[in-house]
Amino acid sequence: MNILLISEEGKSREALTTVFSERGFSLAQTLDEATDLGRVDMVVIGAGRATTFGSRFGGGVLKKLTRYVFEGGRYLGICAGAYLALQPYNSETTGFNLSPREALDIGNWDRGCGDVKINWEGRPCVVHYENGPIFGAEPDGCEEVAAVYVDSFDGVMKDGIAAVKGQAGRGRYFLFGFHPELKENTRFMVEEAIDFLFREE
Repeated sequence: MNILLISEEGKSREALTTVFSERGFSLAQTLDEATDLGRVDMVVIGAGRATTFGSRFGGGVLKKLTRYVFEGGRYLGICAGAYLALQPYNSETTGFNLSPREALDIGNWDRGCGDVKINWEGRPCVVHYENGPIFGAEPDGCEEVAAVYVDSFDGVMKDGIAAVKGQAGRGRYFLFGFHPELKENTRFMVEEAIDFLFREE
């Protein structure tokens, strides 16, 4: 399987590379106008800043990425990669908006970093969080909630939505507000996300 991995933070990138390499996936790490997404099975955008990613990619690449998913591609967004796939909150994050949800309380995005408790598909877990999105309500029932925060760094985060999964056109996406790849005992969540993305109906 060919994976396109974009991540600006070293530990996250290394952890994701380990997860994908253990499954025998081939990795590329460049996304621009020349990238042939027809040869890519899944695009993964991880740690960094959504505004920085959006500015660097530009509108043309974001539209190309949108077409890729709607035409049957698979997208995994973690933290910044999840922000980028939500409804836009500035000009740089406009153009690749797979989910109908907004990021809640975006003005206070700098909530903190550390371990938080979540409920993952009905199971209690402790995960690592680094200022990721708190997902807002979704208007049309087209997504599933995969995880909810049990505790928090602030009142908005507690009981807030921590991960969602859905379909866009013929493609699928899975968005994490936290970092499942940064703790060995939560990397199974990445595996389960991949299983969802490639599940045959």
